[in-house]
Amino acid sequence: MKILKKENWWIWLLLFIFGNGTSNILLGALLDVYNKDAWYTKWQYWLLGFSCFFFPFFIMLTIFYIQINCQVCAKLKVPGKEVYLSPYIWLLLLIIPVIGWIFLVIMIIYTSIWPIVMLYRGQGERYIK
Repeated sequence: MKILKKENWWIWLLLFIFGNGTSNILLGALLDVYNKDAWYTKWQYWLLGFSCFFFPFFIMLTIFYIQINCQVCAKLKVPGKEVYLSPYIWLLLLIIPVIGWIFLVIMIIYTSIWPIVMLYRGQGERYIK
């Protein structure tokens, strides 16, 4: 758990860059944001999504990524949790054409990069055991 120290923020930056942004899933495991009763722990949902010509599986994977990013951001006290923790905001951004989609991409980038900034500021040290 020493990887959550303030001086190790650059490791998370490298993991983010070379892991195509999936380092927040590992960070979520270290911060214990996964819920054992959540929808993503049920293998039946994943099997059903994968068996429907891969498109629903991609949607499920995207929702899982966004949900874990938001939970990591909330644990690390990233500013704006009133906005990115609300599922209605995400749905609204998805429904509104062009402008909403642009803000959706900005929101995904925001929730992906700010955990690294908060690790740089030392917010991850509270979770070192």
